[in-house]
Amino acid sequence: MLAALWHELARTALDLAPIALILGFFWVRFLRAERAMARRVLIGALHLAAGLTLFRIGLEGTLLPLGSDLAVALSERAVARGDTISFAAVVGFAVALGAAAALIEPTLAATADRVRDLSGGTVRPMVLRVAVAVGIGLGLGVGVMRLILGLPTGLVLAPMVTLMAALAVVAPRGIVPLALDSGAIATSVVTVPVIAAYGVALADTLPGRTALADGFGLIVLAMVGAALVVLAVATLEAQRGRNPARDMQVKEEGP
Repeated sequence: MLAALWHELARTALDLAPIALILGFFWVRFLRAERAMARRVLIGALHLAAGLTLFRIGLEGTLLPLGSDLAVALSERAVARGDTISFAAVVGFAVALGAAAALIEPTLAATADRVRDLSGGTVRPMVLRVAVAVGIGLGLGVGVMRLILGLPTGLVLAPMVTLMAALAVVAPRGIVPLALDSGAIATSVVTVPVIAAYGVALADTLPGRTALADGFGLIVLAMVGAALVVLAVATLEAQRGRNPARDMQVKEEGP
């Protein structure tokens, strides 16, 4: 356990080194007198390094093996039985896994809180997180169905992007940028490794599929799915008479 801790600590330090060098250069060059800022940044960096190290140990020891092992077990069962229910279980687990991973994504939680502050409380953090999580899950489910059926990625991606563009035209203008960024925000340190592990394990198990050609590509579908759901929810809210973008503008301008 101690060896694994030191190994992950070294990896984290190596990964954080480039941004630490950049920030250090600009601080020395332009902000040398801001000692309070330097102390705050240093304390935050230490917390970040410790958190990432422990997170990586937990991720590689629990979430990644769990996702890949369940993908293998479910897909082997589906291939052996060959019935619709078994394959539906593979897709259903993908939807649930993607939604759950996105819901606990720390970057999404932090961004949702920031959006609440910027909108004066009009955009509720949990509503945004649930909408994005549902979109991630549905997008991942579509990707898994594509993998099972052996369809080209472009054949599935093109209609989703077309629908996203159509929704962006009719959705409240103030929500569109947030919706388009929501997928990228939600696919970070938790969601991406879990989705990648699930996709690779599934492609390795299904006959006629390869991990490199078929195991990847799920993340982009999950990202588009998140944008679709957020745009759809915002459009429905606007049709019901509650326009989040308009409310945000009113709160910013004041009486």
